Amino acid sequence: MALPKLNQTPSYELTVPSTQEKLKFRPFLVKEQKILLMAFETQDEKQMLRGVLNTLAACILDGYNINKLKVFDVEYIFLQMRTKSVGESTKLTFKCTECESDNEVTIPINEVNIVFPEENVDHVDIGGLYNLKLQYPEFNAMANMERTKEETESELLFKTAAMCMHTLETEEEQIIFADETPQAIDEFVESLTSEQFNTILEFTEKMPTIKHDGKFDCGKCKHANEYKIQGIQDFF
Repeated sequence: MALPKLNQTPSYELTVPSTQEKLKFRPFLVKEQKILLMAFETQDEKQMLRGVLNTLAACILDGYNINKLKVFDVEYIFLQMRTKSVGESTKLTFKCTECESDNEVTIPINEVNIVFPEENVDHVDIGGLYNLKLQYPEFNAMANMERTKEETESELLFKTAAMCMHTLETEEEQIIFADETPQAIDEFVESLTSEQFNTILEFTEKMPTIKHDGKFDCGKCKHANEYKIQGIQDFF
């Protein structure tokens, strides 16, 4: 007798933050959880991001195109999926700022939300002739972005800023950065003034993301601590 297939999983619906579209998903099972944990154990950011994307690809239903999801879309959807899969809370360890002892803190995932900037300029006027339109990058592009171990945080920020450039518009034409070569994009970025590039950096730094702030009293010295977690990686 063959082994039966267990757990006919239910489906759930949520709203995609960037587009307000509805999508359906199922909780992830042990097979997805195993792959996901193995990816995070590598501590390799690219593998972790790909693990998250592969989990979404397996669990989002009705053929929804996950490649168009923004970074914060994926963060939100993944946490909602995790809530339905393994529970509405997770335990993380934080060091006490006073005695440096480890403290296990329960994080209510169902209370974690996306923080959107109050205002974020999504265009750059370049000499009055060109209008550079900015757009939050897609998660798939971020997951596939080439990284090196020697790369600094500043270099990664510059790469992310370049990925936020969507189109360069004039009265006559529209140039789409996705159609340009990496070399051409690098040369364009290097031709910008510091003020123009700072506008792009500010847009990048204000990118919506999942955040949660909380407090805990140290179990050893009773010191009152505060913690901040941001992005998917902080929840593992």
